[in-house]
Amino acid sequence: MTAEQRPPAPAANDEQSTLANLKSLLLGAEQASIDELQRSARDPELQSRRVADALPESLHRAYADSPDALTRALENPVSACIEDSVQRNPGFFADILFPVMGPAIRRSISQALKGLVQQINQTLEHSLTVKGMKWRLEAARSGVPFAEVVLRHTLRYRVDEAFLIQGGSGLLIQHASQPDAVAKDADAVSAMLTAIRDFTRDTLRDEDDAARLETIDTGEHTLWLVHGPRAYLACAIRGVPPVALRDDLSRIVEEIHQRHGRLLEAFDGDEARARPLAPLVERCLQSEVEDKTTRRFPWPLLIAAVVLLGALGWWLHGAWQDGSDARARSELLHAAADRLRDAPGIVVTDSRVVDDRLVVAGLHDPLTPSPQTLLRDAGLGDADARLRFRGFQSMAPEVALARARQRLAPPADVRLTLRDDAVLAASGSAPAAWIARAALLAPTVPGIGGFDGSGLADPDRRLERLLRDALQPPPGVTIAVDDGRAGVAGKAPLAWIAALPDTPPALPGLVALDRTALQPLEADGLATLVASIHASYVSFVEGTDFGPSQQASVDAVAALIGEAFTLASDLGRPLRVQVIGRTDGTGSVDRNLTIASQRAELVAAALQRSEHPMPPLDLRAVTQPPTQTRADAALRRVEFRVTGVGDAAAARR
Repeated sequence: MTAEQRPPAPAANDEQSTLANLKSLLLGAEQASIDELQRSARDPELQSRRVADALPESLHRAYADSPDALTRALENPVSACIEDSVQRNPGFFADILFPVMGPAIRRSISQALKGLVQQINQTLEHSLTVKGMKWRLEAARSGVPFAEVVLRHTLRYRVDEAFLIQGGSGLLIQHASQPDAVAKDADAVSAMLTAIRDFTRDTLRDEDDAARLETIDTGEHTLWLVHGPRAYLACAIRGVPPVALRDDLSRIVEEIHQRHGRLLEAFDGDEARARPLAPLVERCLQSEVEDKTTRRFPWPLLIAAVVLLGALGWWLHGAWQDGSDARARSELLHAAADRLRDAPGIVVTDSRVVDDRLVVAGLHDPLTPSPQTLLRDAGLGDADARLRFRGFQSMAPEVALARARQRLAPPADVRLTLRDDAVLAASGSAPAAWIARAALLAPTVPGIGGFDGSGLADPDRRLERLLRDALQPPPGVTIAVDDGRAGVAGKAPLAWIAALPDTPPALPGLVALDRTALQPLEADGLATLVASIHASYVSFVEGTDFGPSQQASVDAVAALIGEAFTLASDLGRPLRVQVIGRTDGTGSVDRNLTIASQRAELVAAALQRSEHPMPPLDLRAVTQPPTQTRADAALRRVEFRVTGVGDAAAARR
């Protein structure tokens, strides 16, 4: 049989094939499980039933393992669900809360109305009595409303029971009650109050007791809780207690903690140990009873009469006030017009009152206050007057003086006054240029007929006098001031120059003080001494013989040099002296230089031995050229030359 005639082999996925039968035998069960899982995974209804069956147990186990984590996880979705439900169906939640909110609202309104009615009744009852008048005075003096004062004086209250309870454990430490109070299980009350307190704290999640439960309203009683660090006091109060009662209870709690702090901390339920606290707790049983003695009086009739009299008085006062206001308004407008007439720089040509407004026309000098300013000072507003003023130059003395100050612009030291004869008088100190300018411009000012500058002084000359008084210069020293700048020149003793202060004297108007032109008198004396030293010499007869005559010449020169050196030191000049040895030129040059040097050394040594102060000495040898003629004996000598201070002409400068 050929390949074309042979039948085809069965496919591997053919359910009737042998391979398919083998797969069914080997993997049939597993394949069925896989198919079942895929079907259940694609079936939303089946998945919902499985989640619903496992969800309660999962939430129960999650809350048991970590309640805070589950609460935080459900907080946002639950809050969003409630908010969405309230927005879509608010009536549903209103129906649920109705049984709780209705009685609470009715009770709150009832309590508020009862308190209001009681307050109104007490206020009306005591408003016109002698006691009520005293209370009104108290309200006016203290700033407290009268109703509150009445309420404060007429309240009745009584503390029926007081419980002292340990703060942490809730154990009852001590209990006190009024004799006629109904007996209660004090331990049960303590446990109940502790549970309520803990419930409030847990609900508000207050870990540090920042918001503590302090008041509980229970029908005809009010429970006040006064807290301390180790215990708190719970008082059952009948009526409306005053605020001062809480202060008293707080002081009792503080006293209990101060005196029995260790007992409160270590209390374990032993009643015998808590007996010392009984007197302190019994002090909480305070009460106040209202006086029942009252008198009947026709208060409604009296109140009606007072109201009628008050209305009549109010009407009469209003009528009188209207007339008084009209008269005051008219007087104010006319007084404002008179003020404009009396003001300098203003001429009123027309003034009248039209439609309760002041209408004024006239002339006004711009240098004086404006009419609007004067009317505002008189108490009128801009809308109370209509003004029509034109400008002019007033010749009133006050205005003329103001215009003169504006036009002349006097220096700060000049004071201007206007005499009765219309002459402008100036006093003080001013530069000559301003005085001349003021004399020309003053008569051109309206209201001024002349200028008197006899009271003016030149500030530079005044400053010269002040400087002379302050410096006391010696003869030969001049002081000149130009525009506040002073210069001191001339020759003065060195001591006076050295005594001058480094900074100029504090004189008004002095800008600067120049002392560079001052020369010391001692400079002339130094120049004279230098000239005398230059003219002095020591003569030698032959060779280097140094005898009495040479010593006498050296002593005279030493005195001159010592005096010049002292004077140059005072003047701050570096004086030096050259000692110059000379010969007549006979003999060889070397011999002459040697003799000249020896002569200079002999004289210098003699000068150093003198008692006079000596400056530095410089030795020098000078000889004449060899000569064939007779030698000049006058050249055999020692001369002196001063250096460091200049020549005599320079010293004089």
